[in-house]
Amino acid sequence: MSGAAADPTSIPPLSDITLVEFANNTTGDIWNELLVLARQPGVVNLGQGFPDYDGSKVAREAAAEAMVDPAKSALNQYSMPLGLQSLQSAVSTFYNKSYGLKEGAVNRAIEPENVLVTIGATEGLYASLKTLSGPGDEVIIFNPGFPWYLTTTRVVGATPVLVELDGPDFAPDMEKLEEAITPKTKVLLINTPHNPCGHCYTKEEMEGFARLALKHNLFVISDEVYENVTFGEARHHRIADEEGMFERTVTLCSASKLFSLTGWRVGWALSTPDLLKGLAVYHGNTSYCAPSPLQHGLAVALGVEDGSFEGIPKLVEGNAELLGKALTDKGFAVTQPQGGHFLVADTTPLGLKGLECAKLLLTHAKVGVVPGVIFYFPDDTGVDPDRPLLRFAICKRRDTIEEAVRRIREMDFPAPK
Repeated sequence: MSGAAADPTSIPPLSDITLVEFANNTTGDIWNELLVLARQPGVVNLGQGFPDYDGSKVAREAAAEAMVDPAKSALNQYSMPLGLQSLQSAVSTFYNKSYGLKEGAVNRAIEPENVLVTIGATEGLYASLKTLSGPGDEVIIFNPGFPWYLTTTRVVGATPVLVELDGPDFAPDMEKLEEAITPKTKVLLINTPHNPCGHCYTKEEMEGFARLALKHNLFVISDEVYENVTFGEARHHRIADEEGMFERTVTLCSASKLFSLTGWRVGWALSTPDLLKGLAVYHGNTSYCAPSPLQHGLAVALGVEDGSFEGIPKLVEGNAELLGKALTDKGFAVTQPQGGHFLVADTTPLGLKGLECAKLLLTHAKVGVVPGVIFYFPDDTGVDPDRPLLRFAICKRRDTIEEAVRRIREMDFPAPK
């Protein structure tokens, strides 16, 4: 006799890994609530990091033409999973020119075969972690950091290991980093310019990462989506260009950020054909290929890009200076970014936690920002993840920043307790 029949009205439980993620992802509801509130009428939204200015005109016009021109109708069908050949070629030419990469040199030239086009850097992150790590492996992540690093590491079955970055500059401590490396460590995940803190890794810091990766036989995933936005004397350095690192590095890049087209969801991973073959397994079984007409538009835009990116990096740098001064004048401790799309401010001098201050700004000034609890990952040290930190998106029109500054200057913050 078989056992009792299953209840036809019941459904099976979700997978264990999904249920564990529901339990561990304690900030998702906060993030979603703030996103909804920040999009209400009358709110100056400096929360989520999307531009309120037009993205690349060249890319948009070329993509639109591909969609409607009968002579380009093939561009509305599947591309090869690795990417449209024209975009792979444009990416390789752009990087070789921008960074002076040459065949036979330590900073090796990038060929089309070194390019995998993904659905944004987010899919690239998932495919990279899935390829390079799994159950029993540890992935080192800096804290604070982009929230998807932690969740994606857990989703692929690996164990995240957190290394704290200390303000005000949030530069990496190499001794602290090496102490976190164990025989189980498989991947070091880095991000420059850093989200949320705006630190750009120096050449010396990149050399330090490379030394540890080679010494301990680690892969490196390098998130470089804000690579074209650096301020003042800061420069963007690529860890893949360090000696011995090309073969063990996956570099994640984003057309969403390069060309201010976050809704297009097109990015690329740069690495060796062997590593990209691994990423392609997961890319092919999730999205198969990025949108073909958008890939075409980006190939055209990369082909004519002169390095100015329509003045956006200069705009963002000026926004950082303007907003940073206003926040400093109101009593925040501001970390002036070296690059990227964000500015962070410490609320400690105001006697406020990050989430508390974010809600005050949203309620009283109608300025949407993101609190530190979103970027500080909880660990086993018992430290409160709701750190006194706010992240302000500065990839906005100047008049948007000016209006936010006006509102913040007019706001009365409560006296420190």
